[in-house]
Amino acid sequence: MTVTLIGLILAMGLPSLFAFLKHGKQQGPIELWPHLIKSWGGCIAVMALVLLWERRTLASIGIVPGNYLAWLIGATLGLTILATSVISVIQASKGGKAALPEESAEGLNRLLGRPAWFRWAVVVTAGITEEIMFRGYPIERLHELTGNLWIAALIPLTVFTLAHLGGWSWGHLVGVLFGGSLLTGLYLWQRDLIACMIAHVLIDSLIIFLPALLKKLAARAARYAHAQNQAAKPF
Repeated sequence: MTVTLIGLILAMGLPSLFAFLKHGKQQGPIELWPHLIKSWGGCIAVMALVLLWERRTLASIGIVPGNYLAWLIGATLGLTILATSVISVIQASKGGKAALPEESAEGLNRLLGRPAWFRWAVVVTAGITEEIMFRGYPIERLHELTGNLWIAALIPLTVFTLAHLGGWSWGHLVGVLFGGSLLTGLYLWQRDLIACMIAHVLIDSLIIFLPALLKKLAARAARYAHAQNQAAKPF
């Protein structure tokens, strides 16, 4: 039990601590390398604990090769949510509203101001490390400890949601909780963490091409405004 508790602290406690320490610095720029090092460092520590201390395989946390149907389901879920997000941005722009939700705009703008390679790195990092640290490891180990799958799922989901306070507002947590619930449901259904990673990466990939989309929408809005002004001029 001791090694499991240490593993749970590594998986959920460290990211939560980093988020708590970072919460007061939301206005500042994202620190590129520290962000990646902390995320991958914690993830590697958890995997090392599984392989070297627990002496178990990665299958014990849901990383199983060859489950193509589960991967297809994960891809379908991720693409569906991604498409829904893109459509909502476009529709908001058409309706004269802000393209980005107010509760997410600040955090997104901090990311969108970073180089494309960093946005790629953030997406892949979140998709892999967060699924290991907030889904695969804690759900499986808490299930073993408590014997209750609902408790094993709800505790990591709650921690996962609150850990996002490090870079986002309270309002944004509603979306995080929704997405996290879908990913948790996918894991409980398929018991395949790779499927969750695929879905997570696809969902988060919106930030990769969002700058180009926003630029296109802004240009279209400018053309529309110009046409309206021209039409309003007397002959």
